[in-house]
Amino acid sequence: MAGYNLIYNRYIEKSDKAIPAEKMQRGNFYMIKQYEYVDGTKETYSGIDSPIIYTLFVSRSKNIVHAVKVTNIRPDLIKKFFGKFVNEDEQTLEIKGGARRFYASVVSKVPIITSDAYRTYKMSGFGRVMELDMNVEKLIPRSKIPIKENLTKSVKEQNNENTQ
Repeated sequence: MAGYNLIYNRYIEKSDKAIPAEKMQRGNFYMIKQYEYVDGTKETYSGIDSPIIYTLFVSRSKNIVHAVKVTNIRPDLIKKFFGKFVNEDEQTLEIKGGARRFYASVVSKVPIITSDAYRTYKMSGFGRVMELDMNVEKLIPRSKIPIKENLTKSVKEQNNENTQ
C-alpha cells in the first residue's frame, strides 16, 4: 500500500528524540525506525518510508501498543478522524476515557481507520522509536482551528481603527 509519508513528514516540527519503547505514552506521535514482527521478521525503515503512528493505548504490563498508522491514511481522512477529539482551546489531540470506550465511541466510527490503519504492536518489538512533535494544526479540520482575534474583526472595524 502506498503511504503518505512524504506529506506527513512535512508536518513534523521536531523528531530528534529517540526513546525506549517503554517510555511511549498514549496520545503521542512516534516514528518507527526498527520493528521486529511477531513472526520474527525485522524491519528497518529509512526517514522517507518510516511509519508514523499515533498511540491510542499503551500498556507496559501487557507489552502492547494500540495505534493508528497515520501514514496509511489520506490526509483529508485523518483530519476528519482527529477532528473528533481535538481540544480546540489548546489545539491538542485529547483522548478522553478508557481505551475501550474511546475505541467504541471514536475509532470504530471511522471505517477507514479500523480497516486500513488500526495496529496493535508488541512493545518489545520496537527496536528504535522516535518521539515526534507534529504540527497538529495541519492534522485537524480548519473548522477546529481557532480564528485569530484580528482576523475575526470585520473589514469595517479594521478600517475604522486605521483612520483614527
